[in-house]
Amino acid sequence: MKKLISSLIVLSMTQAIAVENRSTQEISQKNSKNKPSKEEVLDNPTLKTLSGSLNTYSLYSSFTYRGASVSEPFGAERPNIRNADEVPGLVDASGVVGIKWRLSKSDNLSLQMGLYSTTPFHSSIETKNSRNERDFDENAGRVDADDPVLSYFKTYYIGNFQNISFLKYQHATRGIYRDFGLRNAFSFSQASAYRLNKAFYIAASMTYENFQYDKTSTEIQGREFSLIPNQTDDTLRANLSAELYFKQNLSVRYIMDLASIYRMRRQSEIEQRDLQQTLAMTYFYSRDISIAPNIRFIWDDIRDDRTNIGLTLNMNI
Repeated sequence: MKKLISSLIVLSMTQAIAVENRSTQEISQKNSKNKPSKEEVLDNPTLKTLSGSLNTYSLYSSFTYRGASVSEPFGAERPNIRNADEVPGLVDASGVVGIKWRLSKSDNLSLQMGLYSTTPFHSSIETKNSRNERDFDENAGRVDADDPVLSYFKTYYIGNFQNISFLKYQHATRGIYRDFGLRNAFSFSQASAYRLNKAFYIAASMTYENFQYDKTSTEIQGREFSLIPNQTDDTLRANLSAELYFKQNLSVRYIMDLASIYRMRRQSEIEQRDLQQTLAMTYFYSRDISIAPNIRFIWDDIRDDRTNIGLTLNMNI
């Protein structure tokens, strides 16, 4: 009898443990269904960094430093290589930082704040241009946080092509943008990559931007001036690139502009900017952090004083 009772107790405990384990497993499975999978969608390291962290919630940021020329790498002025007739501007750093919500395995939503600084690493300037000197005196080293950006983007395959598509809305709050009447901007971006072999990718990207304004003129010293000649209606940029990986975390990339066109407000004529070339080397510190020094130049005007240096940093945590 004791043996029978003992056997029943052991059997009951075994069943209870089994039920508890099954319930725990079911709860775990239900919870896992509510969370995006951490499985990778794409295998191209550059596109993976652009898509952000695999966590449900994460920091999502990117920064760009637009430096001086190769001939004066530590200078405070940056040549306008797209328009040789224009005077150079000041070097600057800009970026966006915010949070990303991974809605599903391939869908993402981010809210970011723009950051901007003129000559962030310079204490003085040597220039013959009075405008640049005045701009430096008023703004050097100052960091502005403005222009919030709301983005939806998706990672996916079409055949053997790896893709990431962005839809963005930017609300203009920066003073210089508001001075010209800019209220907001909408953009669509598409980046695609095709893997030729383990170390080599061919990629292409395209960005269309449309700008909305809330005024057509401004008053300066009692006189009214039209802003329309300085207001861009929309732009379209496209490029083709080749990316070679020496190691899993080190690549070199050559980017060739295919198109860079724009249309001014209330104009039907489409205008073309000079096509730019970019040579960049990217070091992937991890899947979510990369840094890429680069040089930019115009193919028909390759000179050290008209070749700009720069740096791009992506950081997703």
